Amino acid sequence: MSSQQVPSSLRDILADILEISPEEVTPELGVGTIDNWDSFRHLQAILAIEGEYGVQFDPSRIAELTTVSLIQAELVAKGATL
Repeated sequence: MSSQQVPSSLRDILADILEISPEEVTPELGVGTIDNWDSFRHLQAILAIEGEYGVQFDPSRIAELTTVSLIQAELVAKGATL
């Protein structure tokens, strides 16, 4: 899968927070796939994504959103326009 399958706004947020190039943000990218994706940056990313898309994730689900594809699916479930 390519970074083209990740919406540019989501890709840019994650690339900025994780300090990687946007091309590295793929649906498979997640906690444990790169060292930069730690618990602190995970929360930073979630907060930035919530702000960008105008949604609020259920706090009990945040720890489960461990890959880009899971975050995208949750955004869709929340009715966000990607």
